[in-house]
Amino acid sequence: MGLLSKIARRKMDEKVAPYASDKETLEVGAYGRPSYGRYFPNKVGLDIRNGPGVDVVSSVYGLPFDDSSFDIVLCMVVLEHLEDPKKAIAEMLRVLRPGGKILISVPFLFPIHDSPNDFWRFTKYGLRVLFKDWNIVELSAETNFNETFAVLLQRVGYQTKFYANPIFKVCIFSLAWILARIPTMTKNIYGNIEKSVLEPEAFTSSFFLVACKKK
Repeated sequence: MGLLSKIARRKMDEKVAPYASDKETLEVGAYGRPSYGRYFPNKVGLDIRNGPGVDVVSSVYGLPFDDSSFDIVLCMVVLEHLEDPKKAIAEMLRVLRPGGKILISVPFLFPIHDSPNDFWRFTKYGLRVLFKDWNIVELSAETNFNETFAVLLQRVGYQTKFYANPIFKVCIFSLAWILARIPTMTKNIYGNIEKSVLEPEAFTSSFFLVACKKK
């Protein structure tokens, strides 16, 4: 994969790595994804399709595990592809042990992908509502202002064809490379056009959440 994948993957790795554990872990949506096995050696991969990274084929809406079976659940860039994320979250809560953690990455400023199975985008405030019955440990942006636009530019490069396509692609990927590496261009970021509410995470490609099941 290209530079986009490297940026997105590196950002997720930076978020996930501090939570590495040898405890029993379930990865939801494991098909064909980069393996988190180096962080979670006792991981079971689950997906609705059989293939690379998948140990159990099942729907997330009816997980084939007993209550309180896992210490950790990974759900990385999956929730946006689920028609009923609330139902999925309830099932993942069920199979977690009390005090167990869920790690989630969801897109915010990101184009439609894996069409037509792309249903939702999430703000950090929406995530707080979805996880109101959990203890939230971390809720943070995965990319800063510059990196977000670098990711979007690169996605344009991957998902479009231009007239004079090779020339435009070189320009797009080069600009994305520069944006991702120069110092941030913003002094302050606000959550409204009146600039009365500071919102430093208003421009991010994705949010990362860690929450614990209440004991």
